[in-house]
Amino acid sequence: MSEEKEKKNKKIAKMSIEEIDQAIKKSVETMNGESSLYVRHLRERKEELLAKKKG
Repeated sequence: MSEEKEKKNKKIAKMSIEEIDQAIKKSVETMNGESSLYVRHLRERKEELLAKKKG
């Protein structure tokens, strides 16, 4: 398989903070806003990871 081909979608629970940031940016651009359920789940997961990182 070619490396140029886009990777299979990764589950939110397995994403790193950087991957979540990229997914949020891409989703906001393609879905024209931040109100989608997917974006909300990404933001919740990011908050969880940041909380674990702090304490």
